[in-house]
Amino acid sequence: MSFLAIIVALVLVQIWGSGSRVQHDKWFRDWQQRVGSWGVGPPVKLALVILLPAVLVQIILNILQPALFGLLWIAMAAALLLYSFGRRDFHNLLEHYRQQCRSGDFEGAYLGTLSELGWITVRDDPVSPQEVHAMVQRGFLYEGYQRWFAVLFYFLLLGPAGALGYRLLQMCQHDFETEFAKRCIFVIDWVPARLVAAAFALTGNFVSSRDELLGGLLDTSVDASELLYTVGTAALGSVSEDSLDELAFGRVAAEENEAIGSLLSRSAVAWVGVIAIAVVLL
Repeated sequence: MSFLAIIVALVLVQIWGSGSRVQHDKWFRDWQQRVGSWGVGPPVKLALVILLPAVLVQIILNILQPALFGLLWIAMAAALLLYSFGRRDFHNLLEHYRQQCRSGDFEGAYLGTLSELGWITVRDDPVSPQEVHAMVQRGFLYEGYQRWFAVLFYFLLLGPAGALGYRLLQMCQHDFETEFAKRCIFVIDWVPARLVAAAFALTGNFVSSRDELLGGLLDTSVDASELLYTVGTAALGSVSEDSLDELAFGRVAAEENEAIGSLLSRSAVAWVGVIAIAVVLL
């Protein structure tokens, strides 16, 4: 039934372009505000914010499972998976960044695209186009990973409640107990991020990326975004020229971003295929 729920959710995402039709987060912001007013420590607050909704969802799913031959369970599981997928239209955001690259508007990319990806960092000095591009590429690779693969990983591992818990934790990292939430994300991203990095190497240039992949597997301190960027850019086998002027570099950056989108798509197809084969064999 889990695989059927995944298929339904993925088909709906392809039709709608995103899961925005079911992704309404006001309830969660209200719940954060209520729990935030309680006099408990950060770990307890985060646990209450994430685990209580996940437990409630699991109870409802258990009740629905025997009803109508599991059809109600499949419908709710697909809806939860859609809700747990990433926010924003990822493909439109990629295309918007490429247009900014072609026009040489890296300042707009820094203030707009990076901000929308949640990747803005505090800097004292203006960044160069090359630095902006590297930050955006890193942001897109992590966004592409966390918006669907990590969700599917925890959906298969822990069920729909696990996928929901992952999304709620991601939603906490910018505005609710951020430091503790980021430490938790580092831990739960460790395994799925390395699986995606392996897919980058296998569906890209394996020879040029195998050392980076092996280094990431052996170094437990590397976070998901750094690992995905290092292996992903190596798997593309291309390096930007720092000597290019801004417009010429913009064209190169747009091509590199398009290659990143293709790499993410190939990795997605590869892992959906792996999941399908595992379901058939098991």
